[in-house]
Amino acid sequence: MEVLERRSAAYHRAAAARARRLLAEATTPWAKEQLAEAMARHDRVAAEIDRASEPDANTASSHGEAGVVSSETPGR
Repeated sequence: MEVLERRSAAYHRAAAARARRLLAEATTPWAKEQLAEAMARHDRVAAEIDRASEPDANTASSHGEAGVVSSETPGR
């Protein structure tokens, strides 16, 4: 799984899409299971990469709140 995580989110979304196309044509239970697992794994890794690359909303809001508090403090 380490190799998968070193790829971009776009790579994992494309791999999941390929697995979905192949799953639609798969005929054996084993192939369907393997493709479904690959699809889920790639979707999960892409979502994790997306979450990791988003700016932290809590940090941004706490900085904004600190600015409001200090500007409302009397005597400053």
